Amino acid sequence: MLLTLPIELVRLILRSCDPPTYLQTAFCNHLLFSIASQSRDLILHQLHQSPGRNDGVESLTTYELFRNLMTRACQELFGIEHDGDRKLFDFQGQVIDGRASTLETAGTRDRVLLAFQGHGTVYFLTVRDRGLILERRVELPAKCFGNVQILHTAFDPHGIYVLHRFKPLIDRDLDTEHPFVKRALKSNAHGKIFLSYHELKSTTKRIRLYAFPDHKDYEPLALAVHERKFAISWQHLNHSHDHQVVHYDASYGGYDKEGEDNELESRETGDPTGDPQITCSPYDSFVLTEVNDQGPSDAALEGKGPTVKLAFNDRGYQMLHYYRAHTLYSSFQRIRFLPGMGEHPGVRDNACNVQFSDSLTLNFSIGIPFFGTHQPDAETQGLRCRWKYLAIGIATHRVEHWTVACLLKSEAACMAITCGHVLNLDRGRRYGSWEIMAQLGGFQESSTSHGSLIAASTRGTRIAIVSWKTVHIWSLEPNVVIEGEDDFYPQSWQSPYGFPELKPATVQLDAVCHQLRFTDSEDELVAITDRGLLVMSLRVNGKGVRVVDSRSDWIVDEEIGQTVAG
Repeated sequence: MLLTLPIELVRLILRSCDPPTYLQTAFCNHLLFSIASQSRDLILHQLHQSPGRNDGVESLTTYELFRNLMTRACQELFGIEHDGDRKLFDFQGQVIDGRASTLETAGTRDRVLLAFQGHGTVYFLTVRDRGLILERRVELPAKCFGNVQILHTAFDPHGIYVLHRFKPLIDRDLDTEHPFVKRALKSNAHGKIFLSYHELKSTTKRIRLYAFPDHKDYEPLALAVHERKFAISWQHLNHSHDHQVVHYDASYGGYDKEGEDNELESRETGDPTGDPQITCSPYDSFVLTEVNDQGPSDAALEGKGPTVKLAFNDRGYQMLHYYRAHTLYSSFQRIRFLPGMGEHPGVRDNACNVQFSDSLTLNFSIGIPFFGTHQPDAETQGLRCRWKYLAIGIATHRVEHWTVACLLKSEAACMAITCGHVLNLDRGRRYGSWEIMAQLGGFQESSTSHGSLIAASTRGTRIAIVSWKTVHIWSLEPNVVIEGEDDFYPQSWQSPYGFPELKPATVQLDAVCHQLRFTDSEDELVAITDRGLLVMSLRVNGKGVRVVDSRSDWIVDEEIGQTVAG
């Protein structure tokens, strides 16, 4: 119908379009493309309506102007909801356990640990060119003696942690002196909880094994690791109001307990050249938070429920606590001096009052910064430096109950005479003074118990937030945002409160998303969903292709020990 109108009306319609709609319309038809790509005034108008600097654009040719607009379209993800390619690995019907699987968040971001429901094996994969490479199967020796359920997994710089439940098969002839069996036979009907550590580069098949005799009646809700330290959130199987978070340090270890459990700690089993060598390792433990019939260990825990996700921060000296239906962590503790400390580390709320407008201050939960700068201070001729941090913050109006997500900045000056520091994003959350630099337009807090999931790319040019099946993706220039430059985002993107409101691309998935991360690429997302592992390209030059890859030759049937055909 558009093609039946006079050219002058078509030009007016194209002029009224926003840049994404303008380009989508242009590629619908050869005549429309000719009009959109050769009309200098239309292209200039669209350039001024899209993010970017326009100094000197009037001197460019019409062809160069249109190329400039296309370059901005790629950067700003215009049309990604239609053009982005997706590849779903469904493993031929094998169901991924979203809680037990892991997408790595630090270091190399292309690593994945997958656990499947009904399988006692963990699969270590890497994402390469929208494909998967199987790096290693992490086999648990306990499978030889009974049933294994993978509960949680985690990476550390040198290996893999697997938290699992083991139930021995009592109707078979078992080696009752084996550490797995001996401990599990003493447990209740729910089975025994073990944490195993598997070194990735070790020439021997050595496995460090940790048991938790004090929590035989508890279910582990969350696991976090940092080198040879780890933390587990426990909830009582029969009393949901009884829950605690325990910090474990296995770097020097030693139980305080007496009896047979203590005697078993130094035992090693297995042959380094054949069967795995199992070391039942000791640890020191410290209860970080606890709630029971006597009340919470800290007043800040009142009414918050159990911790469902844990994360170490600031090189292992801070613990972050996440609760149900919350997107960002809600509480944190400083745990730098846990061994032998005289008092309990206090629980602090993740809350900070930030000026939203001249007449309104909102209470923000603020995430760990995803971008920062570390530059010499001009006032001291470079002898000292200045840090600036950019983080995502979420706030809800206490009366009107609307929710906003914003990009917040905090900064600090180095007090040393000569600066020798290295930028550490984890430190940025220590500061209490924050300023709103931009708003993430279109954000809506999830109403489910999952909350929303947030991911930021390595260089901070992409932010993705997923709620159930909907992914919002924002493109940004982090250096522009953190410096508050006012010549990059167009006037139509400015909010009434004096900062830019970034516009998202919205992608509807065909699956519920449980975990979401960017890979090392700024333009690639990987997600664990209820339908499989999804790899999504954010390159606008895609064709909107959706591919389902059912190859599952890695997955072994636990019952008959045969590879499932793919």
